[in-house]
Amino acid sequence: MVKQYYKDHYAIIELDEDVPCIKFTTHGLPRFSEHFQLVQLKRLELLHQEIKNFDLLHFLTDSRQAGPILDEDVSFFTLSVLPEIESLGVKFWAVVLPSGKFTRYTAKEMLSKSKHIEVCMFDDMREARNWLRSKSVLAL
Repeated sequence: MVKQYYKDHYAIIELDEDVPCIKFTTHGLPRFSEHFQLVQLKRLELLHQEIKNFDLLHFLTDSRQAGPILDEDVSFFTLSVLPEIESLGVKFWAVVLPSGKFTRYTAKEMLSKSKHIEVCMFDDMREARNWLRSKSVLAL
């Protein structure tokens, strides 16, 4: 079952209990850096709420429709958001990549900084979900 937690013109944040994962879908560009940060904080807020309810809670990012983000947003993510996600115990993160070369590169670069999360990149949502589900059996 998928429960929507947050939605605006740029992002949708959902809890997908079937995987289980926090799914983050982006469309286009954030309005400004503060908006990018707000959306990231909403994602962390949901993670804080739900991590205790699952043996393993994964992350799934659907960035097929994402546009580029500013360097300051990349820095905010890698210095603030990613370390907090790691500290809360997320182990697996599937990313469905956008088609644009620059945006694909940025997505890969942002997550390459992870020290404790296994990140896998996909072109297909079904493959990404299946990969995360296969990791869930590790918790059994």
